[in-house]
Amino acid sequence: MYTSGGRAATTVCGWGMVVSAGAALACSLGGVSPYPPLVPEVALAGTSALFAVAWAGASCRRPKERDLFADRPRKDRRPRGSGSGGPPGPRGTDAALPYVFGFGVALATIAAFLTVFTPSTARGQWEERMLAAGYGEFEVPVVRLAGEPELVPESQDNDAYYLTDVVVRVPFTAGPREAVVRKLYSAPEPPSPGDEVAVHYAPGAPDGPVTEHDQVEEGALFLNFGLAVWVWPWVVIAGVIMKSQMEPSDLRRLRRFRPAVHLPALGILLTGLVLLLPMALGFSVAGYDQLPAFLASFTPALALTWVVRAS
Repeated sequence: MYTSGGRAATTVCGWGMVVSAGAALACSLGGVSPYPPLVPEVALAGTSALFAVAWAGASCRRPKERDLFADRPRKDRRPRGSGSGGPPGPRGTDAALPYVFGFGVALATIAAFLTVFTPSTARGQWEERMLAAGYGEFEVPVVRLAGEPELVPESQDNDAYYLTDVVVRVPFTAGPREAVVRKLYSAPEPPSPGDEVAVHYAPGAPDGPVTEHDQVEEGALFLNFGLAVWVWPWVVIAGVIMKSQMEPSDLRRLRRFRPAVHLPALGILLTGLVLLLPMALGFSVAGYDQLPAFLASFTPALALTWVVRAS
């Protein structure tokens, strides 16, 4: 009875660790907390760490089961009438293990890497205030030029265009005001008074910037166009490759707790979690916060590599 209870405890702790880690990844990639402190992400990652410790503890307390047939070849067990085809495929949780490990490592790596680019608390609060004040792109009239137009001649990569400092009239909610826009792009002629130009500003924040280019990041990181084009395909490819190299039978053996194999791997993952804390909670250690987060992005792959080599 104790053996059955010990097996159930290790299973619950193991899948609790996986589910908590998966939820932390989803929150990180979905931008649930747009700037530090990343409370949901840290809480879920901490819960996953607690489940990992509980899994290790339950595994150590569980009586060792003697396998009298460890050295004998195992016969395939099929239900009657199942035919004489090849060996049965993995079922249930065993079939999910290659996906959990393969894509889990790839997603954990990119989630830690994206944490490096999380805006600071002050920057995040400023962007939040701009968005609340209606920040966006609007057409405004040019009042006058604030300097001589600068001609950028035609080249192999671009046509000729002008960069001009202009004064525009911005209809803020509190009343219209004039603002200077630096290096406004125009082609094929420089702008003239009365022309309508597109600028970014927040109608409810007269103290905010008025610029030609967007200054506020909006939307979840994983929906960013650049990431969709340059990053996510490689994440999918890495996940597919790692999943294809993992046999369910090997993973069943790996998930049986062995201190010499799993404790160092858990230590590597906990080290990665600690390295993420300065960036996630908005503080620095010896003047660094982004560097530890960057180093943390390597720990999921290092932990998996250790488990594979030590097994």
